[in-house]
Amino acid sequence: MNKFLRVMFVFAIAAMSGAVVLQLFFPDDMASHSAYRVSYGWQREIAVWDIAVMIILIAVNLKYDAYFLKTVLLALIVGGIGIGTNHLVHFLDQRSLVNGVGAIENYLLVLGWIVGWKLQFRKSRK
Repeated sequence: MNKFLRVMFVFAIAAMSGAVVLQLFFPDDMASHSAYRVSYGWQREIAVWDIAVMIILIAVNLKYDAYFLKTVLLALIVGGIGIGTNHLVHFLDQRSLVNGVGAIENYLLVLGWIVGWKLQFRKSRK
């Protein structure tokens, strides 16, 4: 796997780790800046989901397999577009800072996943 993708995976894992901590231990702080408000059960569920995704990202990093790397990248791209668009809709509706940052962060990650995909699989075609 190329260095760019490895850096992207590390960045995603770090960001998701931070989100897990915030969702589990500081849900009121997160909700005060979000259009979604607080929902403790939902925020715990998001944190657990993030942990599950981090396990997948770590596994793909530890054992390279082109098929599974493509599958994980596609899932990250689709998820990033969906989550980013959800944040963007709420940002446009309520101008909440957390949602604006969430939209930008997710769209930048999608761009990074696409660039990493191109870099990785362009060299394998040669």
